[in-house]
Amino acid sequence: MRRGTNWRLAAALSLVVAAGSLTVSGPATAAPVIRLAAAAPVQPADVAGSVDYLTRTYGVSVREAVRRLELQRTAGALQDVLARDHGDTFAGSWIDQENGGVLFVASTAAGKLAPALQAVPDRQHIRVVEVRHSLRDLQARARDAVARLGLTPEQEPVINPQRNRVELHHRAADTVRGSAGRLALAADLGVTVVDSPTPVPQACAIRNCEAPMRGGLTLDFLDFNKNPKRTCTNGFNVHGSDGWQYTVTAGHCSKAGDGYYSRHAGLWVGRYNNPTYVSEIYPNDGIIMPYVVMNGFEYVTYWVVNPRNTVFNSRVSAQFPIYGMYSYSQIGVGWVACHTGQTSNNTRCGTVLTKDGGMITDICTQDGDSGGPLFSEVDHMAYGILHGGTNKVGNCTTRSYYSPLSKVFDSARSFSGITFSVNSAA
Repeated sequence: MRRGTNWRLAAALSLVVAAGSLTVSGPATAAPVIRLAAAAPVQPADVAGSVDYLTRTYGVSVREAVRRLELQRTAGALQDVLARDHGDTFAGSWIDQENGGVLFVASTAAGKLAPALQAVPDRQHIRVVEVRHSLRDLQARARDAVARLGLTPEQEPVINPQRNRVELHHRAADTVRGSAGRLALAADLGVTVVDSPTPVPQACAIRNCEAPMRGGLTLDFLDFNKNPKRTCTNGFNVHGSDGWQYTVTAGHCSKAGDGYYSRHAGLWVGRYNNPTYVSEIYPNDGIIMPYVVMNGFEYVTYWVVNPRNTVFNSRVSAQFPIYGMYSYSQIGVGWVACHTGQTSNNTRCGTVLTKDGGMITDICTQDGDSGGPLFSEVDHMAYGILHGGTNKVGNCTTRSYYSPLSKVFDSARSFSGITFSVNSAA
């Protein structure tokens, strides 16, 4: 694919007209009409994995699959405008792939917002639904729940826009259920305790690649004495506010330092070293390892070369560029995403089925794929890294759980004081 075209696609996400919206004449209660900057059409060859997934799973044509991906790109740009200009009423969005590839936008003032979307591309596939609570209200409720229930950062409440409520999953739910007082308080706070299946971390074999380091490649983990321990999959290249370069993969691949070094194709990559951040707990499962210096050689000079952040997409390109990342709150249910795993030895695509603090997809993954990148073909954005899965059929888990990069980065900043960001291939 041509790099210039991809750059324009990515840039279109963040561009809106100067003020973000234009006012047109009409009733005094009408909201200003929202106009997003025009984006170049999605080319099927550039999103082959996503198109293949949609056509196989939902029985749609290639043309319809492309439309749905363009709507997903629109959703990413639209939610930023709605959060900024309609923050008092906007309550989140999601895509329903099962029932026609429709984008739902929730609002506490649906009647006012609906006309404002008349100029948004593919308006006929956008539905505005009325809800009781705005996203801001739910975020405030979540913060109150953290404080009053004594939750840790790794027990952060989940905002479910489809049900317009605040939920507790996994360890947060276990903590609240363990106390009658906390359980009653959660009910008083309007927080729902959800019985979520626990994903099993995928044990940590694409396998031999030259620089640059990219997502989807094999990472062999070795202990302090350089004895092999396990094998996982690289996520993304990231940089810190300290000026260092790092790789990010699943924290359980290191086992809190038991996997002290990482290596690919016999060449050293990362090292467990201050300020390394590591957590094995979903949805914050991640380890951010600085590139190693071994025998006086700085391996960052070999691995981190232009393009500085790509993933191995077996359906499109061995150097599929990544231009940025979506935060957890920005990623929508119903969005199509793709994952590369070293055991699977390919790239598979699927849908974000739900969010439980992390992201649950229907992508087939296998043991050893842990830490691999979850990303979007349509706009070249990073989402997260694989933690594990449930619903195992043969070697494949049909429910795969991903730790959002934004949560891993937030936890890492609290631990080290360093702000982390994904590199851009641009």
